[in-house]
Amino acid sequence: MNKPNILDGVTVAMVISLAAAAASLLLGGFIVYGLLFELLLYAATLAYLLYLLKRSQARIGRVLVIAAWAATCLGCWFFDVVLLEQVMIQAGMIWLVRSLYFHGSLFSAALDFGLVSAGLAASAWAMVNTGSLAAALWSFFLVQALFSWLPQLAREQARNDFPGASDSSHFQSAHRVAEAAVRKLSQS
Repeated sequence: MNKPNILDGVTVAMVISLAAAAASLLLGGFIVYGLLFELLLYAATLAYLLYLLKRSQARIGRVLVIAAWAATCLGCWFFDVVLLEQVMIQAGMIWLVRSLYFHGSLFSAALDFGLVSAGLAASAWAMVNTGSLAAALWSFFLVQALFSWLPQLAREQARNDFPGASDSSHFQSAHRVAEAAVRKLSQS
């Protein structure tokens, strides 16, 4: 799979915010608002992490990421962590997964941290002005859609470190030389 694009990010933001709005309408009368907010926060983070893992090319550590997320959520629940701190922890999990799975340099990861921080600010602004959890989630994940525009500096630099590494003709000639050497060894 390729790195997520902006349209994917906007679609995910819309789906998560609409699902949160529907869940808060359906469950609002049965569950206390603080508990409902925590559950929707966990569900939104899990949905976004699953989306990121699905779009990632790396196949290593997916189960570990979900297990670490679940352990973090259970720890927050068990130790009764303040809601604002839980929001920060969940945003940190999103940043960590994107940094590990999509960024190849510290600069890109730092830019992503700024993007997550801007998303938290937009989310806080929406929550204060509207009081709507769905609007807060929409604002946060809409800003996160810009993640696809972050530069991938390390991958570009790695290609430029080796002159001719991107040129397929050099690879093909080296491949032919290696095949000839293997044929010589197998015939003698």
